[in-house]
Amino acid sequence: MTARVHSVDTLKEQRRQGTHETVVPFLINGQQDEVAKKIVNGEMETYELSKPIGEMMTSETSRKELLQKVVLDVELGREDVPVLYKPIYETLQDPNFPREFEAKWAQYGTVVFFEHLEGEEVKFGSLQAEQGPIARLKGFTAGFEYTKEMQIFNQTFNFELLNKAFGEAHNALLNHLHLAPILKYSYKAANKTAPVYVKPDGNAGTSTDAHYILSLRATLREGLKDTRTAKRPGTVLLANSAHKEDIQDALSSMTLQATPYGATTGISDIIYYDGWEAQVSKKSHDYEGVPEGKVYLIRPKRGFKELVKQGLQINATIGDLTRLVEAQVVGDFWRGVFAAVEENVQEITLPGR
Repeated sequence: MTARVHSVDTLKEQRRQGTHETVVPFLINGQQDEVAKKIVNGEMETYELSKPIGEMMTSETSRKELLQKVVLDVELGREDVPVLYKPIYETLQDPNFPREFEAKWAQYGTVVFFEHLEGEEVKFGSLQAEQGPIARLKGFTAGFEYTKEMQIFNQTFNFELLNKAFGEAHNALLNHLHLAPILKYSYKAANKTAPVYVKPDGNAGTSTDAHYILSLRATLREGLKDTRTAKRPGTVLLANSAHKEDIQDALSSMTLQATPYGATTGISDIIYYDGWEAQVSKKSHDYEGVPEGKVYLIRPKRGFKELVKQGLQINATIGDLTRLVEAQVVGDFWRGVFAAVEENVQEITLPGR
């Protein structure tokens, strides 16, 4: 089976196929409302305001119309930065989540059937727990202001750019929150796989006489073997997109010097994550991606939980007269991440060229 590829480009390409319709909720004066989001062949229907933005804050109806536009513009930004971690994490959403989760809360059942002997007591199943860190739910906020200068010069396009950047930043942070625990972890020797070097004739080689694709193929296979031996079989590969073509070649069947090499199976999903960066008020913000030369083989779902107490909620209010701010838009969301990395991830060092 060919592995599914998850990258910014492939996910955006998928969204360009067919029609996608969802309903996006938002809050206005503490009351929940919603707006329809529709994408047809990659083109998203946007919202056009009926009057200048400054006038949109003067009545309840106009304010609702303004918020609908903000929400759809934000969604447009989120479409530009797709979330990549979904194949790894199981999503749990509950507004009643506590602030902290104990280290052993991520449980799973274990049951074994035994042959029954007359009069013998039945063996009961039990719950086992992942040994990950304590998961804490945190709040995240961002906002921007719509100034009088933007209003009097009718710079609606700036308003739309800010809205879109809002959505991009939200999804970029989600990718960072869920993938950084894997990238920043200090792996023990048992969770590391060293590069394997193979010469063009198929024999063991060194870094100086090895064939790169054969060595990459052997290294990935060694990583798969290590996770299976440790009884935590990895099926999701996390990598930098700089290695995309090489990984594709290494996992495929090929013939070299009249020797056929079969395709490598066992990897169901490949995620390419290169990080994200933005500059806000002359300050640079970087989310590091997968470093070149490393990949991570992951057993998904059981030890990885995406905890959502409250998804992104957007509010708009009248601004600050003393600073000639016409309107303020604030978004907040509350969530946490549980990642039992040691029990589920193998760090693989790729061979050098």
